[in-house]
Amino acid sequence: MREEYGTQLEDGSLRFVRDLPGPIERVWEYLVDPEKRALWFCGGTMGGKAGDGFTMAFNHDHLSHEPLPERYASMQGGIDMEGRIIAIDPPHLLIFKGVNEEEQTRIELAEREGRVRLLLIQAPPADFAQLSDTAAGWHAHLGILVDQLTSGKPRGFWTDHEEAADYYRSALKPAS
Repeated sequence: MREEYGTQLEDGSLRFVRDLPGPIERVWEYLVDPEKRALWFCGGTMGGKAGDGFTMAFNHDHLSHEPLPERYASMQGGIDMEGRIIAIDPPHLLIFKGVNEEEQTRIELAEREGRVRLLLIQAPPADFAQLSDTAAGWHAHLGILVDQLTSGKPRGFWTDHEEAADYYRSALKPAS
């Protein structure tokens, strides 16, 4: 079963919610431990306090058994992006910014009855044309996180990404 799609907030931000198996400390490790994070999102470095810079090493070749679509050929072999931690409160909150200072990502974890609710809010990219790709990327990455925490067998990242991109191209609107 595929997870529900993310929603768009009034300011144009994207909101994703996932229900994950606990405990919360295990899910937290998949956010901050570079080796575990590389299994679903990106590897690289990670600091432990607000203000710390870090490297997000994306290598989609290792995320999925599927080849990169032609339009993402520039990502073949991996790419690195710089980020900065804005706030961190283990194991409940991680806020970071990537290359573009306006694009903030907020991830909140809350545990209840052995389950973990992940809430991710991604500020919209400056260029609306990138929003559907950003949404599809988070959708597919979070799907692989679900797989890692449940079966350990990741789905096809690019199949999930492209299906989600089709949905988001029609569902998302420029912020007013």
